[in-house]
Amino acid sequence: MKRDLYRLPTDTARHQQFKQLCLEYFNNHEKLLNNPSQRFATRARKALIRIKEVAHHRGIELLDLYAPSKNEGKQPINKKEKNNARTQQEKTYG
Repeated sequence: MKRDLYRLPTDTARHQQFKQLCLEYFNNHEKLLNNPSQRFATRARKALIRIKEVAHHRGIELLDLYAPSKNEGKQPINKKEKNNARTQQEKTYG
């Protein structure tokens, strides 16, 4: 189902933090596979724990883009016109 967006999506600080944590996790996981050690395993695990927390807050930010309750009085930015035969006739003949 396509929902109406009320604000433009932007790269927020939380998005940048999420991206950085993902890179940190994948780097430590790569190092763990190449050189198994408790240090890399701990770093990868801690990065995953922080990713979980940041992902939850980022998800809430994304929900706010289209939640009508958070955007009362605003017009949707991607409102799609209803596509039915009557409006098509009015456009071509009107």
